[in-house]
Order: sequence, then structure tokens, then C-alpha cells
Amino acid sequence: MTGAEPAGLRGYETVLLVDDEPSIRKAGSRLLGRYGYTVITAADGRDAVACLERQAERVDCVVTDMVMPNMDARDLIDVIRERWPGLPVLLSTGNDGGRLGPGDLALFSGLIPKPYTPAEMLHAVRRALDSRG
Repeated sequence: MTGAEPAGLRGYETVLLVDDEPSIRKAGSRLLGRYGYTVITAADGRDAVACLERQAERVDCVVTDMVMPNMDARDLIDVIRERWPGLPVLLSTGNDGGRLGPGDLALFSGLIPKPYTPAEMLHAVRRALDSRG
């Protein structure tokens, strides 16, 4: 981001960023880290579940791509809602690959359509974190 820092977007929480594209994981991690967040990355849904099994108490929010090998976001959200029901999960996608049915978006805490700007990512993460009761 250039210029003045957008107000209210800094954080201290831990975000699990799940995407099969290394460049997206790297850019997202760098962006969120610059704004104070701790970022854990995972390459797909299975990797994300393994991360949560090891350190769910540290993770405050998950940001996940939709279409990934091994386990996509639709299957990942089912596992998270069953095992970690209060954990906010943001869906970040440009194409759901036909994997979402009517009403499925309601399972997620929000949507970050790809391509997104840094400000859109930061606002979505902050909203999801602030909405946790």
C-alpha cells in the first residue's frame, strides 16, 4: 500500500492463510505482517487442518482460496465448522469451480473476491476478526 496507512486496519491476531499459489501466500503474508498480524500459511485444506490441529488456539481467523488440490475450501469449511465452530473463515476466490451451492457462502465469515486490493484484504480480515463475539 502506498501513502498513509488506512485507519483501523492494524492487528495483532494470527491469521491462517490458505492458498495453493506460493506467490499469493507470500504476498498475503507480507501484507498482513506489515500491518501487525502473525501469519501462518498452508498450501491446501489438508495442510490447513494439520496446522489447526497443532495450533488452533493461536489462530484467530482463516483466509482460504476456494479451488485447491487435496481439499478445497468447501470441504475445509465443513471440517472447521465441526471442530472449531467459532473460528472466522474468509473465502478468497475469483472462481469457485462450481463447488459452492446456494447458501454455501453463508458458511463463511465473508468473501474477498480475487483479484483484490491490499485494502480490501485488510478490511475483510479486520471485519471478520471484529465480528467474533
